[in-house]
Amino acid sequence: MIFLTALSGAVFSYFLLETCLFIVCSRSLSLKERLKAVEERDRRRNGNGGIDLPLRDRILKPVINRILDVFSVFAPRNPVALVKLERQLRQAGISMNPQNYSAGAAFFTAVCVGTGILWGRTEGSGKAVLGGLVGLYAGVIINRFYLKSRIKKRNDEIYHQLPEMMDLLSVSVSAGLGFDQALSYVVDKFKGALFDELDITQREISLGRRRKEALNEFADRCENMEIRTFVTAVIQAEEMGASMQNILSVQASSIRQSHKQNVEEKAQKLSVKILVPMVLFIFPVIFIVLMGPAMMSVLQMFGGE
Repeated sequence: MIFLTALSGAVFSYFLLETCLFIVCSRSLSLKERLKAVEERDRRRNGNGGIDLPLRDRILKPVINRILDVFSVFAPRNPVALVKLERQLRQAGISMNPQNYSAGAAFFTAVCVGTGILWGRTEGSGKAVLGGLVGLYAGVIINRFYLKSRIKKRNDEIYHQLPEMMDLLSVSVSAGLGFDQALSYVVDKFKGALFDELDITQREISLGRRRKEALNEFADRCENMEIRTFVTAVIQAEEMGASMQNILSVQASSIRQSHKQNVEEKAQKLSVKILVPMVLFIFPVIFIVLMGPAMMSVLQMFGGE
């Protein structure tokens, strides 16, 4: 009797637990079934399991995703570090998840370490550890240098495109367009890092985000003092009801003058910078060409005596 009671209680508990799990997980199960059906439909549509897809989608992407999954354990877990890395990737123009980028950097470092170990073993068994350390150092340095060089290159591109953007934006507003329409016109006419950031800002404004928030986010992504000044002036003009045309004209003239002064400053520094190679490489050659024949004549004269 006790055995039958325990058995019936276990069966009742099992069915109760099964019912609760089905109620809780029914939505996720239905989503998984729908996703599986969609994948099966796409596979049938592509034919032969997706054999008509390009080689990159059939082989390279799955392999790369598996490698990133393996090396994702080395990705930073600290939210502050992830936010900092995401900001650096935005500044570098790399549209990639911070975790995936960290996994890719870890994989590259592992490749450098493996290469260093193999090189050390060819030179001698005792140099394998040294080669691994050199590979580790090279991998870390190359990853940091690559990211910083991308950020610097993109910032320089934004800096050189800024006067052209300001002139066109000022002319567009002066011609009667609103600020949002002028942004859209500028984005459609030019391509580049600065105009890509403006495109993001214009899309955010068109989707309903406040202009102040979108412009502040634009200035944070670019990290340029002149852009920060331009954004501050536009926000103040909007809040105080000042003329946007006058503000943009003043900002365009100021930025153009600032760039002109920077070019003149670099031109003035060029004469000082070129002095060192002239003294080390050009002047000795000139002295040899000018004084060489005279020295030969002097040596022949003393040798004849």
